[in-house]
Amino acid sequence: MSSYRQRLLHAHLAPGMTWRALQRLHADTPRLERYSDYSPDELVHLTGCHSKTARVWYTYWKSTSIVEQMRNMEEAGITAITKDDPAYPWRLKQMPDPPWVIYCKGDVSLCKEETLAVIGTRKPSNYGIRATEELLPPVIQSGRVIVSGLARGIDTIAHRRAILAKGKTVAVIAGGFFHIYPRENKALAETLAQNHLLISEYPPGRRPQKWHFPERNRIISALSDRLFVVEAGERSGTLITVDQALEQGRDVCALPGTIYSETSMGTNRLIEQGAAIVLRPSDL
Repeated sequence: MSSYRQRLLHAHLAPGMTWRALQRLHADTPRLERYSDYSPDELVHLTGCHSKTARVWYTYWKSTSIVEQMRNMEEAGITAITKDDPAYPWRLKQMPDPPWVIYCKGDVSLCKEETLAVIGTRKPSNYGIRATEELLPPVIQSGRVIVSGLARGIDTIAHRRAILAKGKTVAVIAGGFFHIYPRENKALAETLAQNHLLISEYPPGRRPQKWHFPERNRIISALSDRLFVVEAGERSGTLITVDQALEQGRDVCALPGTIYSETSMGTNRLIEQGAAIVLRPSDL
């Protein structure tokens, strides 16, 4: 007899499974007792998914063993934590749409510590790089865990600065662990998995998709006590994370910049709208 945790994991691991589809499956059978017994037509009716997707789910559930899948994840150093697990990060439970499952590599207890999320452009200026490298070390040495998204630019600098300052850092990624993006950060991701923490709401085999990044950003903001925006253009995707942080009741602070820099337009505008200005480490 399978447990609810096993049923939830098996349902979630199905290729293309979504948060909304899982929610609708739960609405029909709260403990997912019937998840693998639905016909493709029933799945279409219940979840609103495409018929092709329903057939993929049906075939996956009938042809795979969750016990074997869990063993494979364990061998790869991956821990799957469901929403009802005591180890599930308490900050994520406060979200309006907490992930049903999070997949982790590394030290999950870092999510319990005081945290600072650091985000910004993928193409930082020399000023943005210098400010990140100089402002963060005192904050890291005070014990704050740095949370970011493993993206190029500011994210990468923040993770590396945490490591250099002998602190801790958490990376929330936008795909499964078997498809680290960007590829040049694969070695960094391995370091984080061994000594820090990697988190994803996507199964290990899921390739990152364009819409995963804004979904990932809501987890970055949820895991943070405070959000620090280093550099962002006026129409930057970084500002989506700011909106999510504000909805979640998080403090937002920003690095001011020259009015002649495109990458400071977004942060200057945030300060104009009420974000705290960061001039020195103590402001963080």
